[in-house]
Amino acid sequence: MLICIAFAASCDRLTAEESEKEFAYYEEKYADEAQPSPKVAKVLAYLDTCVGGQYIFSAQGDAVTQPFLDRVYDMYPYYFSDGRWEYFSDIAAKDAAFPETYAWDCSGLWWDCCNQLELYETYTDRTAHDTYHDYCTPITKDELRPGDIVFLEDEDGRIVHMGIVGQKGYIYEAASGFVGVVKKRTVDKRLYNDIVRGGVLVYQNWNMFGRPKIFE
Repeated sequence: MLICIAFAASCDRLTAEESEKEFAYYEEKYADEAQPSPKVAKVLAYLDTCVGGQYIFSAQGDAVTQPFLDRVYDMYPYYFSDGRWEYFSDIAAKDAAFPETYAWDCSGLWWDCCNQLELYETYTDRTAHDTYHDYCTPITKDELRPGDIVFLEDEDGRIVHMGIVGQKGYIYEAASGFVGVVKKRTVDKRLYNDIVRGGVLVYQNWNMFGRPKIFE
């Protein structure tokens, strides 16, 4: 959910980059963090390979080709406004390697990882809302550890977005069509570089937290 867009030309002090003070804070906070279990470590290793990929609604590790864009546009044209259609069309025309020319949406990033690693008995694809309610145990923000999932619940009580917790406070997230797949410390604030139009995006903070039952 987007709160505001602040373009760099009009707001020089707003930045999506971590400050030295923030870096020091998080490094101290997570200095004694326990190593993740082997199963969680495999998940984080896979997610590392996806960073730098694209966000396209309904995608789950799909190659960004023009036929794929045409098919998704026919179903969800509103996800291609404000320069995103042109941006993704340029990506589709590139002769680039994984992950730049591949795409996920927020829940698709998690479920693609689970399916690739065969963490569940059968292929699974669920929304963020179903992932929280059917596959996670609710926890608090203070209980977060690598492998947990952060969620965004809207004012109507529906879970509309999610990301996966990595080590040292990092979150893996297919953030939006303006951001792509990133690994950032967004547990306390969500600021992102807009890769389509430039400037900085400020998104609503995570407000729900869950632990996948497969990691309990």
